[in-house]
Amino acid sequence: MGKFLKVVGAIILTIAVLVVSLMYWASTETQEVTDAATPFIEESLPLFTTWDATQFEHLFTPDGLAAVQSDKGKKIINYISKVGKLNTFEPPVFVKSTSSISTTSGSREIAIFTVHAQFENGAGDLTLKLVRSESGYLFETVNVNSDVFLEQ
Repeated sequence: MGKFLKVVGAIILTIAVLVVSLMYWASTETQEVTDAATPFIEESLPLFTTWDATQFEHLFTPDGLAAVQSDKGKKIINYISKVGKLNTFEPPVFVKSTSSISTTSGSREIAIFTVHAQFENGAGDLTLKLVRSESGYLFETVNVNSDVFLEQ
């Protein structure tokens, strides 16, 4: 019975060490992504919220840029510009990150952040999907949610 308890104890201890190690690793990875992406977001958000695509085209991935430059993308930007000029925004909040590898596009590291912002016509939340690039990060998609859209 004593030997059995030692084995069970060793298994529980091993599992506990693995869980703590995994939590530490995840926390470190999250902090690295946040530290790398936050300056990009803070510098780029004022450009994006000019709602003038010529001001922010260089901030998007090729896929994101194609969407922005499409007729539908132009209509969407025109629509979301109804929130008005950006007044202030809170620090970005990390939501999640993923990595993927494919034969067509190679490896991709994606990070998703939310930012609460105050616009000229009301508050809104931005959800930012970022893709790591050679120079740092680029926007893939930007979603804007605001009650301003309900009023118009």
